[in-house]
Amino acid sequence: MDSYRLLAPIFALSAAAFLLFGVDAWTCAPSPGARRTGFWLGLAGLVSAAVVLPPPLVSNALFARQMLVWDGLSYFFSWIVLLTLLFVVLLSDGLVDFKNLRLSAYYGLLLLAGAGLIFLVSANDFLMIFLGIELFGVPSFILAGYLRNKERSSEAAVKLFLIGAFSTAMLIYGIALLYGITGSTSLTQLQSQQALLKTAAPLGLLALFFIIVSFGFKMALVPFHMWVPDVFEGAPKPVAALLSVAPKVAGAAIALRVFNLILPESGLGFFTTLAVLAALTMTVANIIGLHQTNVVRLLAYSSIAHMGYLLLGLVGGRELGIAGVYLYGWVYLFMNLGAFAVVILLSRTLESDDLSAYAGLARRSPLTAALLTLFLVSLAGLPPTAGFVAKFYVFLAAFQSGWVWLVGLAAVNSVISAAYYFRIVHWMYFRSPTSTQPLAIGSAERLTLAATSFFTLFLGLAPQFFVTAVQALSVAPKP
Repeated sequence: MDSYRLLAPIFALSAAAFLLFGVDAWTCAPSPGARRTGFWLGLAGLVSAAVVLPPPLVSNALFARQMLVWDGLSYFFSWIVLLTLLFVVLLSDGLVDFKNLRLSAYYGLLLLAGAGLIFLVSANDFLMIFLGIELFGVPSFILAGYLRNKERSSEAAVKLFLIGAFSTAMLIYGIALLYGITGSTSLTQLQSQQALLKTAAPLGLLALFFIIVSFGFKMALVPFHMWVPDVFEGAPKPVAALLSVAPKVAGAAIALRVFNLILPESGLGFFTTLAVLAALTMTVANIIGLHQTNVVRLLAYSSIAHMGYLLLGLVGGRELGIAGVYLYGWVYLFMNLGAFAVVILLSRTLESDDLSAYAGLARRSPLTAALLTLFLVSLAGLPPTAGFVAKFYVFLAAFQSGWVWLVGLAAVNSVISAAYYFRIVHWMYFRSPTSTQPLAIGSAERLTLAATSFFTLFLGLAPQFFVTAVQALSVAPKP
């Protein structure tokens, strides 16, 4: 397949982004008409990228001098990126915080960040991984600080910038060490030179350390998670929703590609390192989550914990573990963005993210309370939701690979997480409402809630078709 055809979604998103930047430059002052123009151009850019997205190929296609690859992993996780951006654009429509801001540049930055993530999941060379991370990272910290008149938003931007710069420096140092050992940054060539990593074990361990630390910051693994709660609380809520899903799942995808190709056979204690990180991430995040009274910060710690569960698929390895990572990424997209959609809706009406503001919500808006309960039940991993199916597959993969203690710890952590998820449910159903003001739900929010709730429930009740499709796409990535 022609290289330009494979790069078409990145070109489409980039072209739409620069068009939006042009519209923003020509807009003299914020107005409802200009905001609607930016909204529809953003949707058009996403639709065009989806239309030109190449289909999954029978054999992997290497292009751009073998520095990029199009395979089942690229195809699957590109769809996760595009759908995440679609929901984020929908949730940004009509947001009160954006009332006096020009939004064309905002939507352009979202599309540019999406182009970076698609570039990242298609990378077959460490230099391309670095470029993909930067193409996402620069727009993301601008987006985090888009509420220029709010101190917490500026603080979120600074923290995201500093963490991004530090983690990228760690990645570059790890890449430099790998290049010094093997003479290459290509994943294809590194796979064939694993013997050199065994020969140079001390340097290989140091390179592994820097690469895992960098990925740990990007995926918000413990102990590299410190930035997440403050950034989520300070950034615009749709941006927090984006940061909770797309970069973490894309990071898991590229970790799957890199680690599955290079490190398992290098004799560097790879799986043990991942198991320890998974255990720390689940346990620390869930214990801290128990003490949160701000719902956004609670979801921040929830997202950290879920990256620990997702790591079980990487630890499990083999075809089942890889399929588990794919499935978990897809399910996490719907249940987490669905929860954020409800929080954004309630934040606008209640003017608070405190847990006490959710008191008696079931009496004011039974449907909204029921939807949030559905998403929380799925995040807890309980049947009959999609979250249960996703957790089952990653738990099973780790169990079959002999990580019984890790699966047991994950099960205990699921119980702990259910405690703080159901604390929200308790406030909604068993506390008296503080207000009787009705909730206004916009059309974009209705669409988002309908789509996310449908897939959260459908993938839990009838997962067979989707699981089969995932297993077909999730053949171990080979350059």
